[in-house]
Parts: sequence; C-alpha cells; structure tokens
Amino acid sequence: MNDPGAPRQGGGPEGRNTGSGAAGDDTAARARRINEERFTATARSYASSGVAVRREENEALLRLAAPAPADLALDVGCGPGAVLAALAPFVRTAIGVDLTAAMLEQARARLRDLAPSKPAGAVALVRGAAERLPFRDGVFSLAVTTSTLHHFGDPRAVVREMARVVGAAGRVIIADLVGADDDRARALQNEIERLRDPAHIEMQSRRGIESLLASQGLAVTGRAEGSNGRELTEWLRLAHTPPDRAAMVRERLLGTLADDRAGMGVSLTGETVRFVHHWAIVSARKS
Repeated sequence: MNDPGAPRQGGGPEGRNTGSGAAGDDTAARARRINEERFTATARSYASSGVAVRREENEALLRLAAPAPADLALDVGCGPGAVLAALAPFVRTAIGVDLTAAMLEQARARLRDLAPSKPAGAVALVRGAAERLPFRDGVFSLAVTTSTLHHFGDPRAVVREMARVVGAAGRVIIADLVGADDDRARALQNEIERLRDPAHIEMQSRRGIESLLASQGLAVTGRAEGSNGRELTEWLRLAHTPPDRAAMVRERLLGTLADDRAGMGVSLTGETVRFVHHWAIVSARKS
C-alpha cells in the first residue's frame, strides 16, 4: 500500500472546490469556520466528557469495521482521538485528521498512553479538512468518521473523499447522531440542535446516511443502531450555550413533550428535562 503521508497539493484546511457548486462551497466553508471556532473553545471540556468516549457506539463500530493487522486506517474528524485510540491496537497504522488544532492537541494527549504498545509512526495526526483530505487516492483500507456528519456543510463531499482515499474493497464507516425518518420531525430536531449549537448543520436519518454512501458507489454491508439518554443542563454546558439560547432550547424541547413531534422522547421530572439521542452506524464497501 502507498504511503499516505505525502499530501496532495492544495490540501489545506480551507479545502478546494469539490464540484458541489459555489453555494455548496460557501456553505461548507462557513461550516468549517463555525466548527473550528466552536471546537477550539470546547475541546478540553468535550474531550473530558463521557460523550467523547461513546463506548457502546465504539464497540459496535469495531464489530462492523473488523479491523485487521494489515489495515491502514483513517479517522476523519478524529476530534479528541477516542475512536483512533480504539482502532490503533488492531491495525498496522491509524491516522487521524481534524480541522481544529485544539482537538488534535487533545487527541495527542490521549494517544500518548498508546506509545508503549504501538511502534513509532503507527499512530499519526494530521490537520486538514474532511472535504479535501490531504491523502492520495486509494491509500487506506479503512476510513471511518464518527459524530461528525451533522457538522459538515457538504456531507456528500466528505463521503466522496472517504470513498476516494480507500482502495478497492476498502471499507467506509459512518457513525453519527440520526433523526427520525419523518422529514418534519427530523427538521424540528435539527432546529433545536442548531439553537443549542450553531456548529450543528444537519443530522441525517439512518436511511439518509445509507443514501449518501450509495451515491458514491459504496455498497452498504452492515448497520447498528442505539440511543443515549441526555440531561438538558449537561448537554447545554458542553456546547457553552449562552443563557438566552439555553432558555429557548428548553422551551422548544418542552413544546414537544405532549406529542414527541421531534422524535426526541422528552421527559420532565421536577425541573429536570431529559431526552433521547438516537445514533446509527453504517458500514459500506468500495467495489
């Protein structure tokens, strides 16, 4: 397999034209700016939270990925490195790429614990944009992205890049929060999510993720689904949501209490608001 370390020209964090048109490019660039600002501010608190670890999701991802000793694996939008650390013991080389320098610092700290068990160079971190991955075609056998798709302004371009950098029979795996299949319910959840965190662009349904993979010529090979209970105050704290917007989020969530029209399973106990986040993992293979 080729050395992935030699980046393609023009692979900086701002990326390049991905063929989605001027409007799509503007949306993707705006999302990158918002994400970098947001995750620079929250990198430390996010990395130390249980949300970053996602043990159940990571276990399901490893089952679907079936990492092997010969694999060269890429984690797109690696964040604080939890998934990268989970993959690294099972593969020849694991590389994480992320746009935000502060997140890469958190990943670097997490990966130091792997040093005694992994040879030098077997785990690496690279700064770059997911819409313009700084690697040559077909150099990886496995590419994953977790809890990132809803942050991208042009998710199709990201999936296209993941498909590009894996070789024949390479595996591409997307894990993310998902909304309801019902378009109205999902749209309402996306509105609430964006109110809490401007870096949230749009979550897909599981079927939407499968469609994105299929649109890039990837054949779906497996899936896993689950849910996590969330408490509103902690959820708002992780995003550093300002008090005025936090009050609006609470009001919007409670507005769905009677009919669950956002598909979030909201409950109220005393003054404590809880709800449910659903997640899905979809694996696919390149022909």
